[in-house]
Amino acid sequence: MFEAILSPSKVRLSAISSAGSRLWHPFWFALVSALGMTLLLNGPFLAAVQAKVPGQYGLQLNLMAILFLLNLLLLVLFSFRRLQKPMLLTFFAIGALSYYFIDSFGIVIDKEMLQNAIETDTAEARSVLTVGMVWQVLGLMLFPLLCIGLIKVRVLSNKQFLLHWLVALTLVVLSLFSLVASGYSDLAPFFRNHREVKHLALPFSPVSAAISFTRQEIKKQFPEDFIRLGEDAVQPLSARTAKPRLIVLVLGETARADHFQLNGYARATNPKLSQLSVTSFSNVSSCGTATAHSVPCMFSNMGRQNYDEAIAKNSSNVLDILSLAGIEVSWLDNNSGCKGVCQRVDTELLFTQQQNPLCDEGQCLDEVLLLALEQQLQKPLTTDRLIVLHQLGSHGPEYFKRSAEKDKAFLPECTDKQLQLCQTTEVVNAYDNSIVATDSLLAGVINRLNNQPQNQTALLYLSDHGESLGENGIYLHGLPYWMAPKAQTRVPMLWWMSGSYADSQQLTSSCLAARQDQSFSHDNLFHSLLGMFQVKTTVYQPAMDIFHPC
Repeated sequence: MFEAILSPSKVRLSAISSAGSRLWHPFWFALVSALGMTLLLNGPFLAAVQAKVPGQYGLQLNLMAILFLLNLLLLVLFSFRRLQKPMLLTFFAIGALSYYFIDSFGIVIDKEMLQNAIETDTAEARSVLTVGMVWQVLGLMLFPLLCIGLIKVRVLSNKQFLLHWLVALTLVVLSLFSLVASGYSDLAPFFRNHREVKHLALPFSPVSAAISFTRQEIKKQFPEDFIRLGEDAVQPLSARTAKPRLIVLVLGETARADHFQLNGYARATNPKLSQLSVTSFSNVSSCGTATAHSVPCMFSNMGRQNYDEAIAKNSSNVLDILSLAGIEVSWLDNNSGCKGVCQRVDTELLFTQQQNPLCDEGQCLDEVLLLALEQQLQKPLTTDRLIVLHQLGSHGPEYFKRSAEKDKAFLPECTDKQLQLCQTTEVVNAYDNSIVATDSLLAGVINRLNNQPQNQTALLYLSDHGESLGENGIYLHGLPYWMAPKAQTRVPMLWWMSGSYADSQQLTSSCLAARQDQSFSHDNLFHSLLGMFQVKTTVYQPAMDIFHPC
């Protein structure tokens, strides 16, 4: 393809040294590298294409050819003298890592997944690093290393290189355009009906996601003026009660609704909560499929459909508005942080307290939340208060580390980071034990709130997103919302209230029970929290308040 851009006198490859080794034109090097990159890294892409359009060999070949040209375009763009080989290594490494996670867990590397990975902590990152991953990545990296070691690339003059570079780019772009145009009638419905396949195109897709993410982060460095919402927020004197309201919001992690016994799951994953007067809302959808997206979204008033992270993180959230109305707000964190939500309220990061016997290698059992809560409850209340407990919950892939021995009701557990190497039953056992640990935590919080006769107490539990446990070969979470299974988007939500809180709010358990199968989502949290404290503000929408009709 590149012979046309070489003058006749330059077509032959120059001989160097007495060994007879030859110098390659940089664009021949790019072509061979792109071919190897496309063939070695795209087994999942080809398998998905064959599964989506079986027997349509022309379309399958066209899709692979387009992917080859996209990868070639990447390599040609960065074929400058000192960049070409380092960029080949970089692109191949990105593709090899992505291949491992796609092949092992069924996840895709898009902008949201990159953000989730970057915002995670060291302990969480370490939990997905395995010997198997290292060997697989190293095995795939042999090709680019051999290319770099064995192939010597010609050094062209600046003028000659620029001319060849422009011609090469033109040829690649024209080839891409021709393939797309000639096969448009088949390609258009394919990508309309199977959008998820494009996320498997390696390394072009993760590179594209990285560019998109980088642009987003650069934009954050030049923030606009902070958007203040709910500045009219006030808690009227008539809404204040003789005993201060004390509400605990437990923000769950990676819990899926269909593994809660309270929602009809066959296993006894809620042995303690089943004995308490808890209302379980069984049809609740998350805002996203990863913590980095869901948490700021659920505390904003934007809703999933209109959510814009840059705007949300530069605006007042519901915790800010509650504080403005005179409610005391505290955030106790046993996860990897609050993703900016707790920036302007009192915050304590419990996972940093590594001297605690409940902690190990940067992560703690959620029991640390109970200990921290006990300390908070010792403070006398003079005003209404919201305490947020952010769980580590069921964070994977090391589910077995999320439960203490006393909570391990289901054995044997999967103790391997590479979940695909375990039996499905072992993966589910380890995950369900983490739900039992959450059950124990929530029951512990309720028991402590029950021992607060001087306050009107209540608890709301809501998970940030769900989790895939190997269904259809998919593990963990973070798939784009439009293609994510319900296992990743259907989350548990629980409510408990003391008699004094129910009386003062005129809430009836029977009314709430009648609403427990209705469709709710993270969008309801913002308005429900305002309603719990009877805060008056123009941003409050009663129709979005779960408890308002009761």
